[in-house]
Amino acid sequence: MTKSEILSFLDAQTILTVTTMNGEQPETRALINIRNKNIAPHLTHYFKKNDRIFFITNTQTDKIVQIRKNPKANVYAYDNNFSGLLLIGEIKEITDKDIIDILWDDSWKMYYPGGKDGGDFSLLEFIPKQFKNYNGNGFVKTSGAV
Repeated sequence: MTKSEILSFLDAQTILTVTTMNGEQPETRALINIRNKNIAPHLTHYFKKNDRIFFITNTQTDKIVQIRKNPKANVYAYDNNFSGLLLIGEIKEITDKDIIDILWDDSWKMYYPGGKDGGDFSLLEFIPKQFKNYNGNGFVKTSGAV
């Protein structure tokens, strides 16, 4: 699976599951996929030029505490054809104001009333190192480095 195929598969999903480590115990949660054009249409042009994987979340969450202690993470996506994609890598907080300004949309104030600078908005970037893919249509498994 090429990087382009990985990103196309991700872009088609509205929700991605993210697993972080709580000590020795993994914890998984669903996050909206801002690479998806229906979720964040204002970012479609940005993601056509950039292969980065971002998530937005509240700062006051367990996952932020976990990421600060241990950046190891997984992202999992699947579709209605029983195809699944596991990305294995690391996740980090992005504090670069220029990137935050590019990605921010005022419609997100319903989740982050203080806005991008209000203290409870965090931008996360997932950096994949490896992938495992299962194609439900052809029952084909692939894996490799990203």
